[in-house]
Amino acid sequence: MPKRPTLFLIDGSSYIYRAFFALPHLSNSYGLPTNAIYGFIT
Repeated sequence: MPKRPTLFLIDGSSYIYRAFFALPHLSNSYGLPTNAIYGFIT
């Protein structure tokens, strides 16, 4: 049997929620909040 590729599925909703409320308000030049994205990827 050929080896099947591995698929990783990450449920990151709890991490994004925590990052959104844990970090101070960060926004881009359009005023959209970016603190959840920043907290999730760092």
